[in-house]
Amino acid sequence: MDERRPTRTRREKQPKGPSPRKPRRGLRALLYVAFTLVFGYVSTVLWIFEGPFTNLKKYIIESVDQTRHAYLLRPMSLFLVSEATIKKYALPDNLSGPTIPIQDIQRRDFSHINDPTVQMITLHEPTFNAFILLVKDPKRIRVVATKYLHVRGETVMQMVQDSGAIAGINAGGFVDTNWQGTGAYPQGITITDGKLVSMTGSPSQPQPVIAFTKEGQMIAGTYSLNQLRSLDVWQCVGFGPVLVENGKPTVSAENYAVNPRTAIGQTKDGTVILLVTDGRYATGPNDVGASFADVARIMLQFHADIAANLDGGSSATFVYKGRMWNRPVDILGARAVATSIVVMPEGGGKRG
Repeated sequence: MDERRPTRTRREKQPKGPSPRKPRRGLRALLYVAFTLVFGYVSTVLWIFEGPFTNLKKYIIESVDQTRHAYLLRPMSLFLVSEATIKKYALPDNLSGPTIPIQDIQRRDFSHINDPTVQMITLHEPTFNAFILLVKDPKRIRVVATKYLHVRGETVMQMVQDSGAIAGINAGGFVDTNWQGTGAYPQGITITDGKLVSMTGSPSQPQPVIAFTKEGQMIAGTYSLNQLRSLDVWQCVGFGPVLVENGKPTVSAENYAVNPRTAIGQTKDGTVILLVTDGRYATGPNDVGASFADVARIMLQFHADIAANLDGGSSATFVYKGRMWNRPVDILGARAVATSIVVMPEGGGKRG
């Protein structure tokens, strides 16, 4: 008797083709995310700039303006804020602080200093972290500009590497075109090793500057190119305000908003103080930023006789020994800037 088992039909699994609905779902998800982001941004802008929170609006405007990027306020606010409103809250254009007349500047000669000591210090303040470099020999301080001048900027790290320096911080302000933030055009007077690199305005027009003479003396205030020439200025960038003068905090150091800050100072013995702070919550909820008064206080803590503010905000960068120590607030990382102040090695590094 043939007891063969009945033949069973074998079912082959057919490969499934792509579902026609999946691309639609992906597109819908993408559109939803985009809509949520746009809606969130527009709502936040309206809440800040059109809401009843006057102090918040003032804080935002002052914070952006103090880092010399007020040109960003209108596009950032979706053009809901008028020029008149920005001018109402914005700080004065001339934030140079006190300016000592040329004839009253007490000349100092630090050319004899050959101490190679460079010391880094990190401070943890309640609302920010501060990174400080003490450079005993002021002749090692040098202003460098982007090698792509009038085309685009470079990061501080790139400028440190280009010049063969051991450290660097961002320096002066720069003029952006069409809000691109390229760092191509330095603002004010820029001098490197006695050579005029860039200048806005005329040689007789006083501008806020931070400079060093050939003998290593720091000078800060509002001076013209002609006046700087008479002082034998060797390095110079345009920015301000002056935060410490003759060992005392200035009036301009008070009552300003907090931000990531960059500053430079000098003690009576010639030691240069480079300082950068974090801010805008870059490292956490307690990382708000530093005010001018905070920076002046730290400068005085390290015995600064003179100190001045440099460009801050998203430009603030501190580089030492091949590492960036602070955390920039720009979403793309370290920002391209027009100028940096670097610390040259004992042998002088690259020049020209």
